[in-house]
Amino acid sequence: MKRLIILPALAAAAFLSWAFIPKTPLHRAAFEITARACTHGRFFISGHGTHTEPFILHALENDSRKVPSELPTVVSLTDDPEGFFQSSPPSPVDIAIILKNLIRLKQDAIAIGTPLAWQASDTISLTALDQQLDALPSVITSAPLSRNPIPSPIPPAFRRASISPAQVHGDISQLPIVNRVSIPDVILGNKTSLAGFTLIESEPSNPTPHLLARWDDRCVLSFHLLAALDHFQVPPSAIEVRLGEAIALGRNGPFFPIDQYGRLASPPSAIAEKINIPATSLIDAPDDFLSQTTFKPILLRNDLSASDAAASGFSKSLAGICATLADPSSSPRPRIFSRLPDYIEILILAAIVLIIAGLSHHRYLRKKITLVVMLGILLVIHFTLIPATDTWLPTLPLLATVATYGAIILIAIPKPAGTASPPISYPIPPDTAPTIPELVPPAKKNPARKTARKKALKKAKKSAKKPKKQAAKKSSPRVPKN
Repeated sequence: MKRLIILPALAAAAFLSWAFIPKTPLHRAAFEITARACTHGRFFISGHGTHTEPFILHALENDSRKVPSELPTVVSLTDDPEGFFQSSPPSPVDIAIILKNLIRLKQDAIAIGTPLAWQASDTISLTALDQQLDALPSVITSAPLSRNPIPSPIPPAFRRASISPAQVHGDISQLPIVNRVSIPDVILGNKTSLAGFTLIESEPSNPTPHLLARWDDRCVLSFHLLAALDHFQVPPSAIEVRLGEAIALGRNGPFFPIDQYGRLASPPSAIAEKINIPATSLIDAPDDFLSQTTFKPILLRNDLSASDAAASGFSKSLAGICATLADPSSSPRPRIFSRLPDYIEILILAAIVLIIAGLSHHRYLRKKITLVVMLGILLVIHFTLIPATDTWLPTLPLLATVATYGAIILIAIPKPAGTASPPISYPIPPDTAPTIPELVPPAKKNPARKTARKKALKKAKKSAKKPKKQAAKKSSPRVPKN
């Protein structure tokens, strides 16, 4: 393969990966790995890593049992031994008078944490209550829910306060199922009110309350969660739920951890309300009576002694749970990892492509070393700059470009001459090696040479006998002559 194709191949890999990797599971998985270097403990991620929806890191380091920095104001419905109201428990007219006085005291956000239901009531009283409910710009009503073999349609107030299952990430089948309001003929408000559940009668009591439940094709919210949403002026459609992780109140809003069943992850500690006002004291209160109140909404709570155990337990924990959910200091500030402008990311990719193409003339071994060095540099830059600058760099397209270069030099381009590996030879044991007889060509016959050789042999024999005879003569003793 010619070297001229390296540049267009790298450019194509860089552009395609830059254009198609965002919003893929690989892109999110890469950010999750990076997030572990940015925070300690539990966290969850929102966003898609694009320019319009960047990744947002939410660290779950809060403790819901600590005392919140801001506590709600509670208006308590007591037994009224002095007889200020028409009846005890309060009648629809009494509740209408309480709401009218709260409006007079310039409190326009009310969360009624007791069901508005009466066994027998006249039309005039109910009409007066409806008028005061409609006069409030923001009102949250409540009712317990349960599950029945014969389902009922979702009341309009519950549907307005519900969310789509698409807003819930995780196994939605773990949420409790409800299909009816436990109290018949309960008043939930008209066109603008929102309704949240106080209890789920089909679920066992738990110190950590459920914040969500499934009703038909919607997920209804608890009264506590709606009060927190009203406090931050966040509509239900803006929340994001991740079962087993957290609920985020808006894209950049606070969040709090929940378990996989949609309950608060840990029970809040019991707190004393900042202001606990008997409802009877509102009748003759001056206009500046609640001027120091900063927490919204005002919580209207049932503290009647004749209440059952479930309603009494809900009232006792109401202020603490609402304060925990609405406490902005209960969760660290989310970290937004914005991306660089498009033209800067393209310039970075183009620079890497040109650098790699310029290094393609090196020898084969140097190319492999360059590849490893570039991968190491990219990873070091990634895990150093991103946590320090909260900027999501185009690391994945850069790695895809370097990987393409590695594939080219390892597969497509042949190795230079002289670098071929020698053939592998396997030694043969001596005892198993075959013996091949050496073939020696026969010598040609030469008569003259044969005659000369015979004469030389005879001469050698004669010369060998003469020394033996001379040695025998020398060794024999002389005999003297007589």
